[in-house]
Amino acid sequence: MKSTFNKINLVLLLITTIALVSCKDDNNQDYAVSNQEFVTRASGGNNFEVAAGGLAMSKAEKAEVKHYGEHMVTDHTAAGLELKSLASQKNWSISEGLLLKDQAMLAKLAGLSGNAFDREFMRIMVQSHQETVALFETGSSPMGLADADLRAMASSKLPTLKAHLQEAIVLNAGLNP
Repeated sequence: MKSTFNKINLVLLLITTIALVSCKDDNNQDYAVSNQEFVTRASGGNNFEVAAGGLAMSKAEKAEVKHYGEHMVTDHTAAGLELKSLASQKNWSISEGLLLKDQAMLAKLAGLSGNAFDREFMRIMVQSHQETVALFETGSSPMGLADADLRAMASSKLPTLKAHLQEAIVLNAGLNP
């Protein structure tokens, strides 16, 4: 009888432990994306926007493409600092470099110049901002992220990201009819 009681207690302890571990906010399966995954993807993409914008400032032929590059450096540097600060407070790791797909795109851009650079840069900016807007829309939704502060930050960045996307679409249409 005592052996059966101990086994029941052990099973109950195991079930309770599993239930408590599965309730940890950052890994909650009810959310669209984990806090850490969002931070990693957002910071990596942000790093790409800054690097690509820097290339545009030095390599673009058209003034409006250079100006767009300046916006990327200015706006994404500020957003990166804000994300880094929040991540530090919450003990999340940010991406210090570029994601592999972004490394390839940056290398491609670095090999171009003049009109060819302008056309490819704006095509990539449309694609990159579409992906980023989708990530931030998901993150800012009520069940997008477990952390309320990160969800609020994602929501606050959406208007700027959407404006970047719209500007990229217009510039791209003029260069890549």
